[in-house]
Amino acid sequence: MKILKKEIVFVIILILSVFAIYGKSIFFNFVELDEDILITNNINYISDVKNVPKFFVTSCYYSDQYIYYRPILNISFAIDAMILRDNPKIYHFTNIILFILSIYFIYLFLSKLKLNRDILKWVCLLMAVHPIFISCVVWVPARNDTLLVIFLMVSFINLINYLEQNRLKYLILYLLFFTIALFTKETAIILIPVYILFIYTFNYKITKKQIIENILLFLPILVLYFVLRNISVPSLGIGQYLINWQEYSVNMIKGIMIYTDKFIMPEYIPIMLYKIKLSLKIIIVNISILLLLGFLFYKRIGNRKIILFGVVWFILCLLPTFFTPEYLFLAHRLIISSVGLVLILSLIASRLITKYPVTKKYLIVFASILFITFSYSSYIQSDKYENSNVYWVNAYFDAPNYHAICAGLAKIYLRIGNVEKAKELIQKALNYKFSYRYLIGSANVLFLDNDLDKAEKLYLELLNDIQGSKEIIYRSLSELYFKKKDFVKATEYAQKAYYLIPHNIDYSKNLAKMYELNKEYSKAIELYKNLLEFDKNNDEYKNKINVLYTKLNNKENIND
Repeated sequence: MKILKKEIVFVIILILSVFAIYGKSIFFNFVELDEDILITNNINYISDVKNVPKFFVTSCYYSDQYIYYRPILNISFAIDAMILRDNPKIYHFTNIILFILSIYFIYLFLSKLKLNRDILKWVCLLMAVHPIFISCVVWVPARNDTLLVIFLMVSFINLINYLEQNRLKYLILYLLFFTIALFTKETAIILIPVYILFIYTFNYKITKKQIIENILLFLPILVLYFVLRNISVPSLGIGQYLINWQEYSVNMIKGIMIYTDKFIMPEYIPIMLYKIKLSLKIIIVNISILLLLGFLFYKRIGNRKIILFGVVWFILCLLPTFFTPEYLFLAHRLIISSVGLVLILSLIASRLITKYPVTKKYLIVFASILFITFSYSSYIQSDKYENSNVYWVNAYFDAPNYHAICAGLAKIYLRIGNVEKAKELIQKALNYKFSYRYLIGSANVLFLDNDLDKAEKLYLELLNDIQGSKEIIYRSLSELYFKKKDFVKATEYAQKAYYLIPHNIDYSKNLAKMYELNKEYSKAIELYKNLLEFDKNNDEYKNKINVLYTKLNNKENIND
């Protein structure tokens, strides 16, 4: 009963701590980094339960032009969408709950390894308030990593049960949750060798029969995953990784060093960093950590095998983040790797208290100070995600030389009507990297600056040059011809955009507007009826339908 009370108290403190820091994020808006594609522009599509199976045969951006295959992430958005459609509150609330669950399941997994539960609770609470995990909670798409943690931890918990009890249900459960983790994020595949290392490190016995069972069940899971992935997204070119191995190796070393530095000294957590430069402070922090680990390893303060396992977990889980053409530091990626750090810290603290009991009170005081400091820092720094304007300004402050941030901030300036500043930022993005996407942004600037002929010329040139999806250009051309009062061409391009992505709300409304201008009222009514089917209480759609029916009746009366 006493143990149960302690567990309940821990859960309550965990929940209260996270909500005290991040509860305000429920009232934050979207920051417009991926949420527009993942949620708002496709809200009718994701809120329809009939479309859920389609998530398994397309990329997470609902298009075959992207390499990211994450159907479980899309399902999580679909669940929120079915409750409150595109209201940011539900997505932010879900992110908070998922983060709490991820910390709790890390605790449950590590507590099954016979670590000191009281120490483990302290370490997990520090992790819950640590500033490096801010984006896990307040940036909606970052839930991918908290979901991954949850499913992997449940998988390892059931693996332990299977190894200890040799029951079929635990074998099925641990493989089932590994499968769900794999369909959540491809990073999960890197954990396959960790399962083997885990069994060796913690001296679990496994029979030949159990090994055969695992192989026979793992193989079809991997085959199913790669078949569906191959159907859904472009294949990853292995050749580029072999050719550019030196670049990836440098990114890896620098990336691990900055993750380590920000975990140990999180005085400021950037939204993102591009082309990382190692400061003297980062080098000193990393050398100090290596020396400390070496000392602890030499003095046997903690089981050597377990310390090595924690280090391998930390590095291995970070590896996939470095294999990108342009490495970008994003703090939320650390959460799965941090399991290794929590394991090492809990083990060392437990060993210190056992060997030197007097250290217990000092560790409690130190942990309390860290808890308060981390909580305050996380509470303050989370405001950087309050809305898109605040987010992109802070992102630009962190990485002014990153082309995508320049383009993102340019969109903010376009929205508020500062065309000159938007033009400057778009050009800056193009100077850093040539991209058709940024050329589209340049054409958008010309359009908003009323240089319609130049904008038209650039849009049409892009249509001839660009490979892949062209719906954004079609949509822009529709708006341009509307401004030129060429409603026939405006309708033509609105149709092209709509037919490429018919579940995009903006494309549907734009085409309906064009039909109305061309007095094709029946077609416009049909589009608004389709929109109303997914958003039955939308007064805008109802009013438009009533107006269009009136116009249609008047037209028919005139014809009669």
